[in-house]
Amino acid sequence: MALQDLKIHPKLKFRLLILVVFFLSADLLAGGRGQASEGESWLAQERLEQPLVGQLWDVRRGQLMSMQSLLEQLPAGAWLLIGEQHDHPDHQRLAAAWLEMLATQERLGYLALEMLYQDQQPLLDEFSGQASVTAEDLDWPDPGWPWEDYGPLVQLGLGKAEGVLATDLTTAEKRQVYREGASRSALTVEQAQALDELIDEGHCGQLPQEQLPRMRQVQLARDQAMAEVLAGAEASAGVHIFLAGSVHVRADLGVPRWLPESLPRVSVGLQQVGEAEEPQAYLPSQSVEGIPAYDYLFFTPALPAKDYCARFRQD
Repeated sequence: MALQDLKIHPKLKFRLLILVVFFLSADLLAGGRGQASEGESWLAQERLEQPLVGQLWDVRRGQLMSMQSLLEQLPAGAWLLIGEQHDHPDHQRLAAAWLEMLATQERLGYLALEMLYQDQQPLLDEFSGQASVTAEDLDWPDPGWPWEDYGPLVQLGLGKAEGVLATDLTTAEKRQVYREGASRSALTVEQAQALDELIDEGHCGQLPQEQLPRMRQVQLARDQAMAEVLAGAEASAGVHIFLAGSVHVRADLGVPRWLPESLPRVSVGLQQVGEAEEPQAYLPSQSVEGIPAYDYLFFTPALPAKDYCARFRQD
C-alpha cells in the first residue's frame, strides 16, 4: 500500500513523508533503476517494470546518464530547472532528493518554487533556517498545491538551502496582466502560436478562442516574473533548484527564454512512462525554432490513467 493511501492524521503523514525523502533519496539518485525492490521507493505504481523508469536521458547527446553525474557537472551558480507534473507525487520527492544530494555535497544554493507567490517572500525569509514550519506559517496556497506533497520539499529548502524563493505573480497581478498584457510580448510569432496551442490543449479545447491571447499574456508574464527572480538571486557558490510545471521550464517556450544568456542552467523534464521504450518518443511533438524543449528527461512510473477533460465536458 502506498503512503498516500494510509488513513493517518495529516501531521503524522507529513512527518512520514519527510522520513521517506531522507531514507529513500539514495535509491532515487544512485544512477541505477532508481527504485527499491518491487517498486517500494515509488508512490506511483503503474509501469514499474518499464526499462526507462529511474533513467536520465541527455536529449542533445541521445544517451542515458546518472543524475549524480549531471549534478556534478553543474557549475557554481547554475540553475537546475525541474519541470514536474503537478499531481505526480514522485516528482516532488525527486526534487527533494536532488536538493538533499546537493546539500550533502555542500553545493546547494537556493530553492525556488512556482508554487509560492512573490508576496510570500517575507514569510519565507522569516522562517529561513527553521527546523519546523507549517502551511499556516507560510500562508501556503492550499488546496491548489497540497502541502502534503510540497511541504517536505519546502521544509528541506528552509532548513538546508541558502534561501527559498517565491517566484509566481499574485492572483491580483495575474488579473491585471489578463486585462493589460505582459510587460514583454512573445519573442516570436512561433512562440506565441505554440503557447496558444498548449493553453488550448490544457483547457481541453473548451476555452473561447478570443481568450487565448489574454491567457498567453498571463503565461508570458508569469515566466518573465519567475525568470527575474532566478536571475536576481544573490551570487552563490552553490547549485540552485527551481521547481515548476513542465511548460514553464521548457527551454524553447518558458522561463529559460527570459533568463540572461550568461546564466548557466539546464532544464530537466520529469516524465511518467508509457508503452514506448525509446526516450525520444517522450519529447514534445514540436519544438519552437529548433530549440529542444528540455536538456534532459527523467523518467518515473506512471499514475493510473485519468481523463483530465471530463470536468470540462460536464460543465
